[in-house]
Amino acid sequence: MDAMVPTFDSPMANVTVKEGATAVLPCSVKFLGSRQVVWTDQWSTLLTFEDRRIIDDERVSVERPFTKDWNLHIRDVQHRDQGLYNCQINTKPVKIKTVHLTVQVPAKIVDEFSSEDKTPREGETVTLVCNVTGIPMPKVTWFRHVREKDGAETQSEFCPEHHNRTSVGISGEVLIIHNISRYCGDIYECVAFNGVPPAINRMIQVDVQFPPEISLPNRRIGQTVGKETILECQITANPQANVKWLRQNGSHTEEIKTVPGRYRVELYSEDKDSITLSLILMYVSKEDFGTFICEASSVLGQDRESMVLYDYDKHLNSKTTTTTPTTSSTTTSTSTALDEPRRAFASQGLRDSSGAQIRIFTQGPTQSPPHGAQQLPSDGDSPRDIAARGRSSSARTTSPLLLVTVYILSLLMVTVLTHPAPSS
Repeated sequence: MDAMVPTFDSPMANVTVKEGATAVLPCSVKFLGSRQVVWTDQWSTLLTFEDRRIIDDERVSVERPFTKDWNLHIRDVQHRDQGLYNCQINTKPVKIKTVHLTVQVPAKIVDEFSSEDKTPREGETVTLVCNVTGIPMPKVTWFRHVREKDGAETQSEFCPEHHNRTSVGISGEVLIIHNISRYCGDIYECVAFNGVPPAINRMIQVDVQFPPEISLPNRRIGQTVGKETILECQITANPQANVKWLRQNGSHTEEIKTVPGRYRVELYSEDKDSITLSLILMYVSKEDFGTFICEASSVLGQDRESMVLYDYDKHLNSKTTTTTPTTSSTTTSTSTALDEPRRAFASQGLRDSSGAQIRIFTQGPTQSPPHGAQQLPSDGDSPRDIAARGRSSSARTTSPLLLVTVYILSLLMVTVLTHPAPSS
């Protein structure tokens, strides 16, 4: 019997390793003596006996860097290798050291259950799926790669942007975009990460289709005969539309094509979904003035807008020629009514001794013109009428004094009649 009892350096251990790496399960024994060491798994399957492998798995071996070490190595460890392993010494009772093996699995995207590139129509609901696996369970974050135009990022209410890659703000394996617009048609990226490097991603192209839309920089253009003129229209569509210029001739239209020395039709690409169609009139004639139509059509719809080319010289002449209207000046003579109807006021009756009643009638108040004002003569007045009106005005001006004088004389007469003078 051995004098010393075998012991482990520690009763248990935890080992965490990334899938595909080599897992080292430690087991160090002191004072082993003639005892023997074996490794078993959680199902009590014998894996090794001393330093020899028992199972038919070449990934498993016992490594002894030092004489007291009996470490179990599992190369290219898989998630199925995760679990409890026991290092045992054949003592009575058996001594056991338990090692818990945790195998972490990096995030992985399952292609067959994830979304491919999509081409929805504007207004539809789009569902993007990024199916992932991993231990622990990965977190999926969605990003949108903003398409730049002239160095500026495309603006969108649904898809805010700050950099070339913008977080959509939603986490999860499924991203649903309701009522998608053309401004959200970009590359979407799902990134899965569970803390076990590396993170993994997947790109999904969303190409939103919509019918053609035409915008005109100008709806009316004036030009002089003999000059060159360029008509332009901008077309936005996805897929790209068939575009052409038409000329309105009465009730029907005819397509305008390139004619050497006369017309030239050119097409310019602005960005992914926009083009500019220009019609160059090299020499404007009187027959060219009229309505031109820009038309675009695709499998999703059609749009057209019209533009008017007019004669600038004729338009300028019509604006500079003015007609002076003839107006008859009618002078209206306004007569200031200085004469008002006379109004009689009866004075109190005064009776003489014979019973006769004396009544004094006075002229009612009249509105006199301001000092220095004169009545304007009318068209039909003669010099004699004007002179007579002047005398009448003068008479009316002195009439109140005359009336007062008459009134005083009347009072004196009444007094004399009532009180006769005494006889001598």
